[in-house]
Amino acid sequence: MRLNHIVIEHYRSIEHVEIRLPHQKPLILFGPNNAGKSNIISAIDKVLGKRWPPSIELEDSDFFMRDRHQYPEVCITAGFDQPYHFPKWGAGTVSEITLCLSADQSKNCFKSPDGKQLYVKSDERSVIQSYVVDAERDISRQLSYYSRYSLLSQFAHAVHGSLTNEERKTLEDAYDSIKQTFEGVPEYSKFFENFHGVIENSVKGFVHDLKVDFSAYDPNNFAKSMRIVAYEENEARSFEEFGTGEQQILLMAFAKAYVQTFGSGSLILMIEEPEAHLHPLAQRWLKEYIYSLCSDGMQVVISTHSADFLDMSNLDGLVRVCKDDRGVTSVVQLTKRDLVDFCLKSGVPAEKISERNVLDFFGTRLFPDESKGFFATKVLLVEGATEYYALPQIMRTLGHSLVQSGVEIVMANGKNSIPLYWRIFKAFSIQCACLFDGDGKGKDKKSSKNANNQLQALLGIDVNDLLATLDEGAYVTENVAFFKVDFETFMRTEVNSYAQHEEECRKLGIESKPGLARAVCGMISKEELPAFFEELWKKVIRPKSEQEVLDEGYVF
Repeated sequence: MRLNHIVIEHYRSIEHVEIRLPHQKPLILFGPNNAGKSNIISAIDKVLGKRWPPSIELEDSDFFMRDRHQYPEVCITAGFDQPYHFPKWGAGTVSEITLCLSADQSKNCFKSPDGKQLYVKSDERSVIQSYVVDAERDISRQLSYYSRYSLLSQFAHAVHGSLTNEERKTLEDAYDSIKQTFEGVPEYSKFFENFHGVIENSVKGFVHDLKVDFSAYDPNNFAKSMRIVAYEENEARSFEEFGTGEQQILLMAFAKAYVQTFGSGSLILMIEEPEAHLHPLAQRWLKEYIYSLCSDGMQVVISTHSADFLDMSNLDGLVRVCKDDRGVTSVVQLTKRDLVDFCLKSGVPAEKISERNVLDFFGTRLFPDESKGFFATKVLLVEGATEYYALPQIMRTLGHSLVQSGVEIVMANGKNSIPLYWRIFKAFSIQCACLFDGDGKGKDKKSSKNANNQLQALLGIDVNDLLATLDEGAYVTENVAFFKVDFETFMRTEVNSYAQHEEECRKLGIESKPGLARAVCGMISKEELPAFFEELWKKVIRPKSEQEVLDEGYVF
C-alpha cells in the first residue's frame, strides 16, 4: 500500500495544504527556515504514526494560528492506492480517511470522504505506518521495543509469525538452557526466591492466584529477545556513541532490509534535515541512498536545506514550503504539465518546450550552486562573476545584508541564460529580479541584442529601445536593472577613485575581473558609491511584501 496524497487543514501554521507523493522517488520539502516543513511531517505522523490518533491531545500551538476557539478542529486526510479500511457494516471499502482532532478530545475520530465516522482497527493501521527521524537523530527508540509500532517491534512481530513449530521448539529449548545457566548464579537464585515469596504474601486475599517467573524470551514473541548491537572495530558501541550521520544510515539500512525481506512497501520513513552534520560528498551519497530506498518500494519524505537534494528529474516530488505575510504556510508543487504551461505563458515558443523535454532542459542547467536560489525569498540573477562578487560588498557598505534579507545571487553565466533561471524560480513562486549588461562589444553585439529581445518578451520592457535612449550609466526599474555597457565601465565613470584602486589591487597580484571588482568595491566608501546602488536595493534587490508583488502584477 502507498500513501498517494495528504491534505492538511488548520494545523499549526497550515490553513490548507494538499501534497501528492511521487512514485518510487522521495517527497522533498524545501524552503526557508520556519516555513512549516516540520509541521507537514508532524501532520503525516499524526495520522499514520505510532500513536493511536483519536487519543491525541492537542496543544494550543497545534491549532491554526494558535486559536483553538476560532479553529477548534484539525483535519488531516490521507489517500491511499488501495483500500485502507473495510467497514463492518455496509458494502464497499475506504481508500481515503480523514483524522479529525478536536479541542474537545472526546470528539476525535476518523471520517470517510462522505463525512461518516469510521472505526479503524489497529491491524488496519499497521498495514501502513510512518516513522520519523527528527533533527535530534534519536534512533534508539525506533531500534528498541519501546512501542509495538517501532521498527524493531515490527521486525520481531514479522519474524515471530514466520517461525515453524519445529523452530519454536528449538528456540524454547535454547532459551530454557539460558535460564538454567542463570539459575546457577547464586545472586539470581536468591533474588528470585525472595521475589517469589513477596509476591505470594502480597496477593493473599485476591480472588485470582498470581504467579511470576523469569524467562529468557517473550512467549508471545520469540524474536523480541533480539537486540541490535552496533560495532566499531570489533567493539560493541551504543547508538549514542556514533555520529548522527551514522545513526540515520543505520536506521535507513534497517528499514530497507525490512522492506526487502518482508516485501512490504507500506513503510513511510520521514527524515528531518538528513544532510545535518554530513560533509558535502556524504550528502550527495546520502541522496543517492535515499533514492535507492524509494526504488526498492519504500516511501521517503525529507525536509532539507541542502541544494544537493533537489533534482529536477524528481519534479513531482519537489515541494517548496513558504509562509505568506500572515505567517500562514503554503506549498508549491509542480507537474511537468504545470512547468510547460508556465514556460509557454512566459514566452517560450511551443515548438521549443514539451512534457517530454522540460525536465532534461532544466535539469542539465541547474547545479547545486544555482539551486541554492530555491531556498531564498528572492533571487537576483546576474550575468557573470563580476556582479556576483561585487554586489554583496557594495550592499554591505550601504548597510544592507543580502543573507539576512533572504536574497540569493545566482550567476546565469551569460545574459542568454537569465530567462531560463527566471522561469524555473518564478514557477516555484520565488521572487526574481535581474541585473545585466546592456550592449555587447564587437562580435558579441548581435548576440547581446538577441538576448535583449528575449528579456523584452519575458520582462515586458524594450531593453534595446531603452539602451538607445540611455546616454551613459545604468537603468533601473522594478525588479530589472542594466548597465549601458557593463559594470566596470559604469564604476570607472561614476567613481573617481575606481581606476586608481584597480591599479593598487593589480600590484597586490589580483588580476581577474571578478577579483578586482570585489577588492575595489571593498575599498570604496559609502559616500563614493553612486546613488544607483541604493535605488538598485529598493527597486530590484529588496524582497517585496506579498501585497507589493500583487500590485506589481508581473506574476504570470
